[in-house]
Amino acid sequence: MSAASRRAIVAAIAVWILYAAVVVLVPDAADARTASTTPLVALLGAWIVALVGWTAIAQARPGSAAAGALAHRLPWIVFFGAWFIVWQLTTVKSGLLDPPYFVAPEVLIEAFRGDWTLLVRCLGSSALLFLTGYAVGSVLGFVTGLLMGWSRRADYWLHPLLQTVGPVPAASLLPLAVLVLPTTYAAAAFIVAFGAWFPMATMTRAGVRAVPRSYFDVARTLGANGAFLVRRIAVPAALPDMLTGLFTGLGTSLAALMTAELVGVDQGLAWYINWVKGWADYPRMYVGLVVLIIFCRALMILLFKLRSSLLAWQQNLVRW
Repeated sequence: MSAASRRAIVAAIAVWILYAAVVVLVPDAADARTASTTPLVALLGAWIVALVGWTAIAQARPGSAAAGALAHRLPWIVFFGAWFIVWQLTTVKSGLLDPPYFVAPEVLIEAFRGDWTLLVRCLGSSALLFLTGYAVGSVLGFVTGLLMGWSRRADYWLHPLLQTVGPVPAASLLPLAVLVLPTTYAAAAFIVAFGAWFPMATMTRAGVRAVPRSYFDVARTLGANGAFLVRRIAVPAALPDMLTGLFTGLGTSLAALMTAELVGVDQGLAWYINWVKGWADYPRMYVGLVVLIIFCRALMILLFKLRSSLLAWQQNLVRW
């Protein structure tokens, strides 16, 4: 391990120890909203111990995956440590940022501990609604795009419809969906599915139409039928574009989910955030936002894992 890496590791550990010292030793402002710092100190202690252990593994095995991951994440570890110090000093320690709009980390931990069961239920509700709508929309988008990319007749009839209806914001269709569909939950799932359908259909069509004709000619020469051409040539060759459609649809479906939960359902992360905001309970609102961010980040990581497994053959050819 180089001297620069060792200095960076020392700086990372030092900044988090400094943050723990700020939490414990610097007195709170007289008019600041305070909460027990015990859970925060316990989390900090566990994180510092884990960081020291991570460092020991990296030093013992410099060529390991743990060492590479630590070296890659060190700047972010230092940044977040400095960010938490500034956050602590500008809120509860100095009162520079007034509550309840700005609160210290220990207040957020207290809000989470008091409401974690409802948050878990809301997260489960949002995940179920999103995964249902996103899966249905992605499958329908794949089928629509495959039909348009493979059949000129289907493309003649479907492509103008896609160009006309597809760009319409999914959230704007919620009143119509509530009117037509039997339940508000079905209407919410519909607009989430619509958000995934358009980019998936567009990119699947583009991917299938971009497959070189020579691939199909060679396969036909060897006796392949139409089903084989679709299953073993068109779809695998279009996978990069289809995955781009999945990534694009993820964002539009999440935006539709947030709108749907404000109108169409009585539980979910967006519903929770709007509900506690109505009570001016900003710490709980921030906690809901953090859970939502973690949920979105987890979905993105899962999609990247899916991409890496499906496109392992082009791992060093395409970087995105």
